[in-house]
Amino acid sequence: MEIRTIERVALVVLNKPGVLGRVAGHIRHEGWNIKRLLVDEMEDSDSQQDFKGASKMEIDIEGAHTKLAQVMDRLLNLDCVISIEMFDAEGRKLVRSRSKDAALTAVEERPLGKAPPKQAGCFRILAVNPGSTSTKFAVYDNEKVLLEHVIRHDEELLAGCGSVLKQKEMRRDCIMNCLDAAGIPLESIDAIAGRGGLLKPIESGTYLINQRMLDDLQSATAAIHASALGAIIAAEIAGSLGISAYVVDPVVVDEMDRNAKLTGMPGVERSSVFHALNQKAIARRLAAEMGMSYENARYIVVHLGGGITVGAHRYGRVIDVNDAISGEGPFTPERTGGIPAIPLINMCFSGEYTEQEMIDKVTKRGGMLAYLGTKDLRIVQKMINDGDEFAALVLDSMAYQVSKEIGAMAAVLEGLVDAIILTGGLAYSIRFTGAIKQRVDKLAPVHVFPGEDELLALMGGVLRVLRGEESVATYE
Repeated sequence: MEIRTIERVALVVLNKPGVLGRVAGHIRHEGWNIKRLLVDEMEDSDSQQDFKGASKMEIDIEGAHTKLAQVMDRLLNLDCVISIEMFDAEGRKLVRSRSKDAALTAVEERPLGKAPPKQAGCFRILAVNPGSTSTKFAVYDNEKVLLEHVIRHDEELLAGCGSVLKQKEMRRDCIMNCLDAAGIPLESIDAIAGRGGLLKPIESGTYLINQRMLDDLQSATAAIHASALGAIIAAEIAGSLGISAYVVDPVVVDEMDRNAKLTGMPGVERSSVFHALNQKAIARRLAAEMGMSYENARYIVVHLGGGITVGAHRYGRVIDVNDAISGEGPFTPERTGGIPAIPLINMCFSGEYTEQEMIDKVTKRGGMLAYLGTKDLRIVQKMINDGDEFAALVLDSMAYQVSKEIGAMAAVLEGLVDAIILTGGLAYSIRFTGAIKQRVDKLAPVHVFPGEDELLALMGGVLRVLRGEESVATYE
């Protein structure tokens, strides 16, 4: 039987004509039911700074699989919504607000309240996922999340470390301090999961972190991205506790069909580097909702983030996917995607750029950032709302290229596609996902799962191993 939960939302909205209908209609459009709705006009003295003449709405939302962040970020796409507060069934509070320039500010993701004692027969798992400027981590008792937190790191502080690997102590200490503040004894943790980095190509699965893996993560190639720190920090904490540490579906999962490897230039082979953890986790989630096994499904999964990867999932294996780090696929908020080869070669030999500058132009300073001066989709959408036609062209062109890549993967799957899945941070944009849907929804039903569940996916892989449902893999 489908489990439905009720969550309370408190919104501050601008007193605009039709605001009630817009908010209520948006909630219903997303498939949530409104069980209760109260509206009360606020006095100017109570209104948020920069917004005068506002009302407060209190809404009880019912739905199966309702996610706090998903509800909030979708509602904040409405220009009449100033801020949102939510309380889930356990009383945890989440706040989002819109500043005057439409930037969104996360006030608190999950409070660092004292965690309950671990129940008998429960596996307590710490999951660690470092990003370029943040460290996400969570603690679970089996599937139940006890603590989930995002640590935002000052970019100047990170730069001062000198390299990604030298950030380890600072990030590790941040995690340990938060665990202590939440009252979670280290000795209560049974296993640790860390985000895997740029290792050598491996099969999908949950891998025990061993010395060979740690040695490879110290290489110049692997150490260019903060994801390498996930396994390194996990192994260090686990070693001090005498427990095991794991990685789950790292970015180098390689299940590509041999026909997908050749490029036409001997010596250059296509590689499988993609958002494997989130793509596979979301694919498994949809398969469960559709009442089928992931191993029996044929999906096209699109991760929409700073990098965009589009994978063809056939019967539990990703048989083709674009390598966004190397420049394949659509352009993204900060990457160029595929570029005509001859003009690029000419630029490389023009003498105007160093090798590193060219790499940065392709991987860090291309795409939407190069065209519009920002990689923040929210700012671009504001530019469009203010009448910037070129910003609209850039965003629609990015959606167009994503759609082309989906069409290519439909051919890889021989036209037999059970579903198309859009996930990642950019999937919160209704305009962006809508532009993709209108081009590809005749190929297969399109399902949108905004954001990413990578911490949950890390926990899930480790929990399956601890429960004996999946064999642990060995990195060799």
